[in-house]
Amino acid sequence: MPKLKPIRRKKKSPAKKKAPLAHLLVVDDEADFTRLIEKSLTPLGYRVDTATSATQAIALQRKNAYDLALVDMRMPEMTGLELLQYLKVRDKRVFVIIMTAYGSFSIGLESLKQGACDYLSKPFSLASLKAKVKDALRRRARFLEEQRVFFQKETQDEW
Repeated sequence: MPKLKPIRRKKKSPAKKKAPLAHLLVVDDEADFTRLIEKSLTPLGYRVDTATSATQAIALQRKNAYDLALVDMRMPEMTGLELLQYLKVRDKRVFVIIMTAYGSFSIGLESLKQGACDYLSKPFSLASLKAKVKDALRRRARFLEEQRVFFQKETQDEW
């Protein structure tokens, strides 16, 4: 009878954690609302931080770099447009979506003029939230690529 060789099993390599798709900041004075958004976006692979005030959001941005911020229009300390300006001054690469329960077209238009990449009128569906986030991050990636190419071209032209 032939000798049987023992079966060697490959050792499983430790599971690699996937890097998050993007780092998001959600700012709204309603804590339950920020948690709802966090619970909706985290399973999609996004890293989500929440803030219930503009002061808290500013403190978080001083510690972290964000790809996208979802900011409520009306908050006690400052408006969403004021916070948008602050976030953009500290990091020009952050994209901002303004969320408003007062969803008039003029508010959306004003937020776009002030530098927001998009706006959402409350109440909104989770599907539209996810679609807007995905679209904003896609546009941000394209913007960063264009900046990189432009910078490379500019430095090559100097020689």
